[in-house]
Amino acid sequence: MNTKKETLATSCSDKIKELILNGELAAGEKIKGDYLKNYLGCGLSPIREALSRLLGSGVIELFDNVGFKVAPLSSEMIVNFYRSYAKVEKLLFSESIINHYDEWESNLVACLYKLSKIEGSNAKVEYSLWSAHNDRFHDALISGSDLTELNIFYKNLAFKRLWLNNCVYGAANHKLITTSHREHNKIAELALAGDEATATALLYKHTMNSCEMLLSNFGK
Repeated sequence: MNTKKETLATSCSDKIKELILNGELAAGEKIKGDYLKNYLGCGLSPIREALSRLLGSGVIELFDNVGFKVAPLSSEMIVNFYRSYAKVEKLLFSESIINHYDEWESNLVACLYKLSKIEGSNAKVEYSLWSAHNDRFHDALISGSDLTELNIFYKNLAFKRLWLNNCVYGAANHKLITTSHREHNKIAELALAGDEATATALLYKHTMNSCEMLLSNFGK
């Protein structure tokens, strides 16, 4: 593929991701080529290439005699995904603690501090604001891992996690939630102290608690 086609396919991929994240393409919906042609203003070739790339993200599936569809949503899929996500996150977090690079430590402390400004007062905050800081903190936890291939896999999982949250809670969610900084602070504290076993176990439990919250809101 030449550079121009590569750039166009990348642009299409990014825009299709946006359509999926904001709910324009709903869970379980067939992805129509003509709709994307009109929306993206390009031919089918870069669109097919973009959709093929997104198969690895887990939010798009390819069916014989049907074509591409946004992945369907179910409680079983949510649980299966979160178990996989939590295990990969735990492994990358373990590697980060073992490596304990100076840059990882300083990045984690900075992200924890910024998150504390949102969570520290236990006051109600806008979900979308909290979510952005929470995601940066979780990314900081695993940023010290040098397992390149697993890091790439995790990024796809993180995109699917964002999609699941948007499907259940709403992509443009401005509702107020009550937060608590205690658990996030404890995870970071254990990691910075080098207590890899306790820190990673707590992170896994923390992430699976998010799964339970998602399930309790699923279908409402």
